Amino acid sequence: MRKERRNQCIAIGLFGLGILFLYQKIILLKGISLVLLSISAILAGTSFANKRRIEVIAGLGLAIGLGFLYLPVPPSLRGAAFHLLFACAIAFGMTTAAKQLAAAVSALFAVIGMGFLYQPFLPSLGSTALHLLLPGITVFSIVFSQKTLCERISIGLIALGLISLCQPFLMLFYQTGFQLLLAGLTGFIVVAHR
Repeated sequence: MRKERRNQCIAIGLFGLGILFLYQKIILLKGISLVLLSISAILAGTSFANKRRIEVIAGLGLAIGLGFLYLPVPPSLRGAAFHLLFACAIAFGMTTAAKQLAAAVSALFAVIGMGFLYQPFLPSLGSTALHLLLPGITVFSIVFSQKTLCERISIGLIALGLISLCQPFLMLFYQTGFQLLLAGLTGFIVVAHR
């Protein structure tokens, strides 16, 4: 019980520190903020007994992150969207009881993110593709019941990303290769550690 309480305090402390670093002007602290928020999400998902409460808080964080991304908000809040979405995706995936629904919605987010990468009409949507793709792949990799299929999808994204980065024919594929590679690598790491 003592170790669990200590992990809860560390999770809350890292969350507070991560939020504090997120709104600093120093870029290095914003990068550290992502790590702190991610560790906080993992600790919260494993150390708190009331998983439903963490699931609701993480779900609200996902909604707030999407609001920061697509609603007219100050640039400082828009810059926090990725951090919130990624950390909340980890906590939500670890604590949700509705695994099938979460797998379906997260797969939809990943597909929409992929669509945003390649749509030619609104360039602003292309800049938000990774914000949807990475949390979608993360939640999907945590909650989907077939681990082997998750691994194959992740490896496919890694291969597609590498091919896109190395091919000399289409600039669009080269520009989107890193996002695919990063999403596949993240999905594979999550699947390998669940």
